[in-house]
Amino acid sequence: MATLNGELQRVLLLGPPGAGKGLLGPHLSELLGVPHVSSGRLLRASVEAGDPHRVAEQVQRGHPVPDRVVLQVVGEQLGAGFILDGFPRNVRQAEELDRLLATQDRAVQLLLELVVPDEVASARLSRLARMESRSDDSPDTVAARLVTYRREAGPLLAHYVGRVRRVSASGDVDEVFQRAERALASLPRAARG
Repeated sequence: MATLNGELQRVLLLGPPGAGKGLLGPHLSELLGVPHVSSGRLLRASVEAGDPHRVAEQVQRGHPVPDRVVLQVVGEQLGAGFILDGFPRNVRQAEELDRLLATQDRAVQLLLELVVPDEVASARLSRLARMESRSDDSPDTVAARLVTYRREAGPLLAHYVGRVRRVSASGDVDEVFQRAERALASLPRAARG
């Protein structure tokens, strides 16, 4: 897969909570030689740093953080290349990201959609909540997050039509990595540059 290094630099990871974006992101980061930027980690770090953006209440309820806040927090972390995990979550955010990248003569090259059944995602998040004591992964919160994801994913996929690759995120981590690598390799060369 070394042939992709340097060609594919701006990838979005989309999938429901529990799809494995946080596991796949660092792997793709290493594969492509660009940073992994996780909106969830950035927002949790912001809360731990005194919550200057006042997102804790939204996150604990499973509600989306306001677009302007997410754009500010994520936008500050984007360089020339990135694996962007958990952002954008809706078309408004995608349009703002497109505008931000256009100011630097760049664009999203690929949206990698991780597909996983809700029951698998819920079970994964339940395990994670027990391991990390994360209040944003309670059963009620997870259910609310899955509903929000399902509502916003379709329009977001339509926004990036022609740049979407779907990957099953069920099963063993190594299998998911291999599927993702094949999906990246399937992108036409002209779309990578």
